[in-house]
Amino acid sequence: MTQERGDRAERREQTSLRIIEAAGVVIDREGYAGASIPEIQRVAQVSRGGFYHHFESKQAVGDAVLQRQRQFFTQVAQDTAGPAPDLWSQVLVDVSYRYTAGILDDPVLRAAVRLSIEPGPYLTRDSYQAPLEAVSAILTSAREAGELQDHADPDEAARTLVGCYSGVQLLALALAERDQLHAQVAAMWRLMMPGLAHPSILDRLRLDPLHP
Repeated sequence: MTQERGDRAERREQTSLRIIEAAGVVIDREGYAGASIPEIQRVAQVSRGGFYHHFESKQAVGDAVLQRQRQFFTQVAQDTAGPAPDLWSQVLVDVSYRYTAGILDDPVLRAAVRLSIEPGPYLTRDSYQAPLEAVSAILTSAREAGELQDHADPDEAARTLVGCYSGVQLLALALAERDQLHAQVAAMWRLMMPGLAHPSILDRLRLDPLHP
């Protein structure tokens, strides 16, 4: 009986994940307003009842999509409590490329980005809380390590960086140039890092992705 309950729970979890993945595909393609529950059901290959068994509305599955982004940045923030790296500023650059790779590879993460930049129920402060906190945590560690210029405030710089990165994402989406996203993020860092990092560490930083 315990095994049977475990099997049922695993099937429910797999179905829920399939619906979230399908919602990611549809929202990434159509936007939140254009994404319909019947289309999500079709892509997920679940019945109407199967969908509503797991999610009570389109916003409920949208919340689950956005959670993928929160999980990414929550883990980034938690990682700052670990052993100190050689350069926190390099950690920040590398996180941006990990996130960029995730966006290119994972339709749910792409959909989460689209939710947070398009007009709708997710264009809110809450949608940006996790990335802002993660970036601010890294920048705070960088400041404590003497890596930032004196004028650089971690919270203010986090708002600027997250805003610029969101703008790069939005422009890439509008121009259908997501295949150029790594190069666009590299250009952002070449422009912004000289105004953020202390001159003594600039020549130690790699601003391009390891594997574009």
